[in-house]
Amino acid sequence: MRSMLRRLGMSFCVLALATAGAFAQSNTTATPATVQGNAGEASLVFGGLVQAQFEDGDRGDSRFPATGTDRFLLRRTRLNATGKFKEDFDFRVELDLTGSLASATGLRAQLTDGYMNWSHYSFANVRVGQFKTPFGFEQLYGDPRLLTAERTLVNDRLTLGRQLGAQVWGDLLDKRLSYAVGTFNGNGVNNSGNDNSKFLWAGRISALPWKTKGGSWGVGANAFTSEDTALALADLNLDSTPATADKDGLFTGKRHGYGVDTQVEVGPFSLWVEYLKVRFEPTDARPSAQFDADGGYVQGAWFVVPQKLQVVLKYETFDPNQDVASNDVSTDTVGLNYYVKGHDLKVMLDYLRTDLGGKNPTQNKFLLRAQVIF
Repeated sequence: MRSMLRRLGMSFCVLALATAGAFAQSNTTATPATVQGNAGEASLVFGGLVQAQFEDGDRGDSRFPATGTDRFLLRRTRLNATGKFKEDFDFRVELDLTGSLASATGLRAQLTDGYMNWSHYSFANVRVGQFKTPFGFEQLYGDPRLLTAERTLVNDRLTLGRQLGAQVWGDLLDKRLSYAVGTFNGNGVNNSGNDNSKFLWAGRISALPWKTKGGSWGVGANAFTSEDTALALADLNLDSTPATADKDGLFTGKRHGYGVDTQVEVGPFSLWVEYLKVRFEPTDARPSAQFDADGGYVQGAWFVVPQKLQVVLKYETFDPNQDVASNDVSTDTVGLNYYVKGHDLKVMLDYLRTDLGGKNPTQNKFLLRAQVIF
């Protein structure tokens, strides 16, 4: 533990100095470059995101690599362009140049967002392309604005992420009520094929029952349904080829999911609570004719120094199969966020204590991140 803390302290100094240097050179709030395009856009804005991360300690949950657990990485390095036309159309294209938490020997650019949106009616926008599906509050919340370095495991495993499809969405009642409903290929990001010519349907509704200058209370609910063929799903004990030694994690069958969430913001305090559940009906009845996976989290945050220093406490749990005992994964997170210039320039330090269930040892992990939005 002492050596872990020593390495963490050294890495914190390196990232803090780098962040301070970036701040000293910027001097102003990040202002994306605005140019005039060639197709008559009313506006065209370029921006991006860099997240430099250091990790120390045990592996943690299954999202992290099994070897080389102490490492530096670029968690996200993104470039984006957004624009508008006078004819009530807007668009967004974003590339991520680094990838995910998994180890990679050759980093390459991948599309995250790529869509166009018709916004003539605020109560009925139409969006087409690749973008985040309307299922899961934490999944929809912007990566650079999260209060912990990583999302919860249940969110990563049970939500749908980005998909190719179309969506109608809008705001009602002076933005006190919002909705989104869409249909998508259903077989993952950056995949222009459809696994079985059937579509995934997802929808979300959220409301602000209470909102004042000093705080707000929001509630939301979402659901989806899908029929899939050979879809890769992690951590669910799936195996379409039982004759082979390794489990391939492929799912063929029907999925039905739902979730509820609430958020409270009062002055320097915020509270998030979310619960997600998905029912799986495998065509081959393996591991059973149907099974449920669920989980959720409770997250509280407090600015001990207004707008600068924030303490975060989070408890999360994920059960990949409610019919199987001792396979729950739970994590306690203690976080400290320092906002040099809001989310544009901040440093995050998280300690994660993960219980993998059964006889597996408890995992202790530190995550240290410096973030710049430009």
